[in-house]
Amino acid sequence: MSKKKIKIDVVSDINCPWCYIGEQRLKSAMAAAGSNYDFEVYFKPFELNPNIPQEGQSKEEYFTNSYGPAILSQLGDMNKRMTETGRAEGIEFNFDKATSLSNTFNGHRLIWLADQYGVQEKVVNALFVSNFTEGDNVNDIALLKETGIANGIPAEKLEGFFESEEGKKEVREMEAWAQQAGIKGVPAFIFNEKYLVSGAQPAATFLEVFPQAAPAFEEIKAEGGSCDINGNC
Repeated sequence: MSKKKIKIDVVSDINCPWCYIGEQRLKSAMAAAGSNYDFEVYFKPFELNPNIPQEGQSKEEYFTNSYGPAILSQLGDMNKRMTETGRAEGIEFNFDKATSLSNTFNGHRLIWLADQYGVQEKVVNALFVSNFTEGDNVNDIALLKETGIANGIPAEKLEGFFESEEGKKEVREMEAWAQQAGIKGVPAFIFNEKYLVSGAQPAATFLEVFPQAAPAFEEIKAEGGSCDINGNC
């Protein structure tokens, strides 16, 4: 019996730690259920902070402007809880390694390009590691090129890519699509272009979603002529 197909569109942002956690939990669920389903996973862009300057913005300035100065005294505890949550999923968060937040538009362009070579998941995870574990500037063009090449995008394709217009229109169209679909936060997981699951759900929740997203046909027994795939009629 052939496996039931499930297409999963993962709407996420490189700056979102919960997106990293949610993607890891989804992978755990897929590994546990892999014998029953044929999964196709695609990553769609969502910029949580589209107005971050190209050179980046200090975390202190960003959080103060977004949530008020009182939030600064809470960041330590928030990061500690997130670090513990990530560790349970095999993620090493090092929030103190970076003092600024990166603009992620070019990162999403790289992820869009990676789809053409079947290496989206590799590129996405490499960017998560660069951002949250290494504390890198994920809008650094040299880093983005290096990440793409290391994960299967031809070097010649990346030559001049970020200086061009390629991928800009496509990323913006996908971001507009997510907004029009009513997605206001990430991660968001769309199953077979029909079922939406929001948030970094536990792997057990995804395991419950899979059979609902790809239900088996229930056969009604009745006599009738037919032909099989071998041409027997």
